[in-house]
Amino acid sequence: MVYFKKLDAKDWLNFKEIVKESFYREDIQEEGFLKLIGDEGLIGVFKEDILIGYFRLMTHKNYGHLGQIAVTKIERGKCYGNKLMEQALGFFKTKGMKRVGLYVETKNQIAISLYEKYGFKRQFESWRYWIEEEFYKKIEETSEKFKKSDLKILTSTDYNTIVEVFPEINREELEAHLNNIQNPGLTGGESIPLGLFVNNKLQIYGRLNPEFPGCRPFLVTDPKYVDDFISGTIKFMKKNYIRLTFDRNSKLAKFFQERGYKLWHHMFFMEKKEIKE
Repeated sequence: MVYFKKLDAKDWLNFKEIVKESFYREDIQEEGFLKLIGDEGLIGVFKEDILIGYFRLMTHKNYGHLGQIAVTKIERGKCYGNKLMEQALGFFKTKGMKRVGLYVETKNQIAISLYEKYGFKRQFESWRYWIEEEFYKKIEETSEKFKKSDLKILTSTDYNTIVEVFPEINREELEAHLNNIQNPGLTGGESIPLGLFVNNKLQIYGRLNPEFPGCRPFLVTDPKYVDDFISGTIKFMKKNYIRLTFDRNSKLAKFFQERGYKLWHHMFFMEKKEIKE
């Protein structure tokens, strides 16, 4: 028998193993897990009372986001996808969500077909680049521009400025980020909304989690400001590498590729509107 329920503290060890199998470079921390189990959207998939998978569902006003989905290896390929999607969409409907979004690897045609079956449509491309330690240290050592710039922790008073510079940003998520700086992920720590200003004009917005470590979203007016931003984040960081996730910006992706940074994920953002029974 397969059933769904919120995870609790006793599920930690099984949860940790599933994460390691599915996302082997994620530095999952029990602290982050214990904080998140209070979130009603962290749902476990159980078979005969044993945790075999999980998914994370987040709500921001009228927007719902389907986050990580993972199933233990021995249970993959057994048609759990439909059950997961039905459970997730049912959850979002009860919460009154008008739109639901998710990210999927561009090469994962099986998952894409599943999401299309449930009414999700491709909206745009997204990239996650991994700036490894050797590159990260080089930026730290050679960047001289930051002294001409100003990296600030942003608050809700900066909402209009961010939207004006980056009108494509998900506004429901942005509002939640700015009003809830203490927003831990599975790796623990807090997420910090940061803005890089050059000559008093916002050029980069990034929501940084130093424990992850990385930024999502990461919005840039011009790649030439990236080194300034990264140099400024060093005082927050816990590790000597960073992951940057951004949407639509093929120019920035080309810039990272030319520098030799590692492309970790190339994704589509897909969205479903009018959540119905």
